[in-house]
Amino acid sequence: MISRISNGIASYLKKEIPEDTPSIAVMNYSLYIIIHSLFTVVIITIISLSLNVFFETFIGLLFFVALRVFGGGYHLHNSNVCTVLTVIVICASPFIPISITWLIIVNIFNLVLVSIYAPRNFKGYARIPEKYYPVMKLITLLIVGSNFYWMSSTLLMVSLCYSIFLIPSQKGGENK
Repeated sequence: MISRISNGIASYLKKEIPEDTPSIAVMNYSLYIIIHSLFTVVIITIISLSLNVFFETFIGLLFFVALRVFGGGYHLHNSNVCTVLTVIVICASPFIPISITWLIIVNIFNLVLVSIYAPRNFKGYARIPEKYYPVMKLITLLIVGSNFYWMSSTLLMVSLCYSIFLIPSQKGGENK
């Protein structure tokens, strides 16, 4: 469905503005990512509003987006699986109670994973020079570490799932 929508928009734009637009394939790919991300956010918003946890869920989503922007991570090979997993993690996180002791332990674990693996998988996906990777790692560590201040189980679960997707897979997943 999203493929048809993005392809239709790309074809329309190419037809209307043929000289000033990239190829249909390039626009289709970009539009697919934008529409897919928007679709995921809309689903998360609807579910969180219906479950009366919009604020917590929204903060968790922003936290996750910030981690992905600065720390990268592996991409799932199927965008539908990615959507379902993201929706489940973000929407379920406010409902998982975690004691302060476990919050501290798991947050330290998250910091260790981020310090070892972030930033991850930017080559081939983003045009960020490698000289900025240490700064990106530091920002990612600060984002995860900020949960020592917030002490939020929602942010903990989001950062745990994020940190796990930094670990290299034996099957691959990183763009070579």
